[in-house]
Amino acid sequence: MKKLFTTMILAIGFVAAAVAQKEVKYVKMYYKDLKMETNDIVIIVDNAVSTEGETKFKLKIENKTNDYLILKPEECKFIINGKEQKPKEKWLVISPNESDFRIVNLKGAGYNAVKNYQFVLDGLYRVDANTKGIATPDFKLPASQNEFETGPFTNTLGKVSKETDKTEVKISVTYTGDKIGFVFPSKVSVKMPDGNTYANAKSKSDAIMMVKGDSDSYKLKWERMEGGKMMDMQKVDMMIQWNDAFAEVSPVKMKAETIQMEFDEVASNEKGK
Repeated sequence: MKKLFTTMILAIGFVAAAVAQKEVKYVKMYYKDLKMETNDIVIIVDNAVSTEGETKFKLKIENKTNDYLILKPEECKFIINGKEQKPKEKWLVISPNESDFRIVNLKGAGYNAVKNYQFVLDGLYRVDANTKGIATPDFKLPASQNEFETGPFTNTLGKVSKETDKTEVKISVTYTGDKIGFVFPSKVSVKMPDGNTYANAKSKSDAIMMVKGDSDSYKLKWERMEGGKMMDMQKVDMMIQWNDAFAEVSPVKMKAETIQMEFDEVASNEKGK
């Protein structure tokens, strides 16, 4: 009888402990960091946390390809308690062999009680970096006109600084096409009186991605060149060569990847109560 009584007490203790565990409430619920890798990308999710009114995390994508990647977050989806919802973040462009991130945020209620859910990384597109650009006539500096069109791109000359040992140009661009427009400042060069061409000094400038109606701007810069008076940029004509800097593309959609978000009990107990 005594043994039975002891067993019952222990059982009641276990049940009470289990109930207490279930009743733990978190102001913030934390999730484990994770990393996934495919042939083309590395996906890193960290700093994932849920509160009463939202769940969010940092989504980093490493591009292992020689092409550009475009992420359209509105095509991704959260699957929480069997219900699908989509985020509304800005598009992200990832240059070849580079990485970038977005903070993905979903508003709602009661997310600090959700220990596990899924995030489907969809809406990732691949764009051939070697897409042939639109043939564009050379543009002379000093300029005889302030605006020119090439395909669905309208370019407007802004501030121009043309000095002996440095030239800087700012240009505004608007895209009116129905695909995805790209401007690649890194491909622009200038032809000088010595017959040689010189790359844009801002050649590491990121590509500009545009959808219909978008406007943006880019800068071109050339610094001192050897050659004396014949290369005095303040006095000589300079011919900007565009070299496929403007392109229209139809991105190719990549395979969706499902990410399992897992409750981090240790972090939640330490920081979430």
